[in-house]
Formats: sequence, structure tokens, C-alpha cells
Amino acid sequence: MVTTSTTQVFPDEEITAPPIPRPVVEYLQKIYPNRLPPIHTPDRELGALIGEQRVIAHLSALLLRQQEEEPLSHVLQQAQD
Repeated sequence: MVTTSTTQVFPDEEITAPPIPRPVVEYLQKIYPNRLPPIHTPDRELGALIGEQRVIAHLSALLLRQQEEEPLSHVLQQAQD
């Protein structure tokens, strides 16, 4: 059983996150490594690079939360059986 997390988007709206596969996060980390860009990188490109890292950080946090909740779901499932 895979658990899902909710994220507060606006004060009155929550979104349930789908299960995040570890290989997807690892792939994104390899394709978009978190490193300093060259000094003459245009502002627009810097914004895109920051956005890439924010997405990867968000998915990594969801994956971590999912992994922390997973053992609890197994215990609850066993208790119900």
C-alpha cells in the first residue's frame, strides 16, 4: 500500500500528491544537477534553473514524506487484517 500526502496550496485548498517513484527523482537530479551556473548566465535562464531545482526539491520532500509514512501504513494494514 502506497501512501499519499497532501499539500496546502491556498488557505482553503489542498492537493493530494500522487506516489512519487524514487527513480524519477534520481533521474531528474542527474539531468538537472544542482550546481552554480556560469557567471554570465542571463537572468531568464537563472529563473529557469531555480525553477528546476524547486521542482526537484518538492518531489524529493514528497518522496521522503512518503517513505516516512509507508512503515506506518503497513502497521495499520496489519492491524486491520
